Amino acid sequence: MDEESRKTHQELWEQYMEVERRELEQRRNGQLGRALGRALPGESQEELQRIAEDDQRKAERGLVELRSGNEVWFKHIDEITRDDRQARIESENARAAWIQERLRRQPRLQ
Repeated sequence: MDEESRKTHQELWEQYMEVERRELEQRRNGQLGRALGRALPGESQEELQRIAEDDQRKAERGLVELRSGNEVWFKHIDEITRDDRQARIESENARAAWIQERLRRQPRLQ
């Protein structure tokens, strides 16, 4: 890899990590709790609150979720490497799918 390509790769990595840090800050500020809103039929408001608070505590500690299939683990943001990108993407996709499914199940206002 030539110097220019190496520089471009480094710039892209820095941009990626900046997005990760912004998302971590949003989680610290309670983003998941706001996204979850009120419990749906069959859900517990207390359980949703526990999930949101747990996410916020992990974010305050700088932890991000990684996922591969059903395996989930956490890593400090400063320890994330390029090799972790796929596991981060899989984790974010799983979270987004869960939230989208909850939105789909919300009763429609008449």
